[in-house]
Amino acid sequence: MTTSEAPMPNLMELTGIRQVFRRGGKEVHAVNGVSVSVAPGETLAVIGESGSGKSTLGRVALGLITPSAGTVTFDGTVLGDLSKKDLRALRSRMQVVFQEPYESLNPRIRVGDIVEEPLIIHRSGLSKAQRREKVVAMLERVGLTAEHAERYPRNLSGGQQQRIGIARAIITEPELVVLDEPTSSLDVSVRARVLDLLRDLQREQGISYIFISHDLATVGLISDRVAVMYLGQVVEQGPTAEVLTNPKHPYTRALLSATLSTVVGEKREHVPLRGEIPNPSAAPTVCVLSGRCPIEIDECSTGPVAHRRVGDRHDVACLRVDRVDRLLPVEAG
Repeated sequence: MTTSEAPMPNLMELTGIRQVFRRGGKEVHAVNGVSVSVAPGETLAVIGESGSGKSTLGRVALGLITPSAGTVTFDGTVLGDLSKKDLRALRSRMQVVFQEPYESLNPRIRVGDIVEEPLIIHRSGLSKAQRREKVVAMLERVGLTAEHAERYPRNLSGGQQQRIGIARAIITEPELVVLDEPTSSLDVSVRARVLDLLRDLQREQGISYIFISHDLATVGLISDRVAVMYLGQVVEQGPTAEVLTNPKHPYTRALLSATLSTVVGEKREHVPLRGEIPNPSAAPTVCVLSGRCPIEIDECSTGPVAHRRVGDRHDVACLRVDRVDRLLPVEAG
């Protein structure tokens, strides 16, 4: 008799995350009860419009923000249980690549010093010669040369600057990298090359990614699973191919309908949402899409909506899953 292998534990788990800020004397619920996980070597995409809470969630994952409630667990360790010293030590295993490469690179420091800095902080046992050797090897790995080490960020193109950001993030060989809109400021051809680089690095090093984006086309190219956020909550999550081809939440459908198709001659059926995104100063006590949803019924506004399993690892927070396919087609020829 043989026994099946136990599933590999998740590298990171965020459970019941809530993040409340105060602005202008009011509470803003940026993240409200979010639970997601990332397996080793997996890419989880977090998508949504500006203000949905996805970037805040990424910062909570890295321990840059302490959540108002909930727990962040990395490789079995609860970040909230760590001292500041231990959390700093753990940071070499968790890194970030920011949206605007030039703004994240110190314009007064040479590229080689920028890439070397994480080694100085987290690899104190290396000599300067050893660090420089690693810097040159990393620059070459991301498609640059040793000569780039002597340049300043302002002398590089946007794509080259983002490669510097990637080199800086992975030089300590982290297990998790949060990619916060890493290609949104790049043109299409450069974006494709950066995505190819990220995929290659993931295959070589087994890195897990949390890929934050509003670009559904990019998400479809790089992620294994996707979590769709709206007003601080995850309304749908599941395997990327399934969510993007068979979305079960009206908000996911609306996002897809607003995305330009890459197929020549194809038209998408527009899914309108009523009104504007509500002010996040109050945590919603009913369905987050209540008041905007085109298939809303009275029950949607009487209380919170629990997630339902609609497929293999595919969950959705909607009472009208059975009506979404019929009323809201994704595409129309």
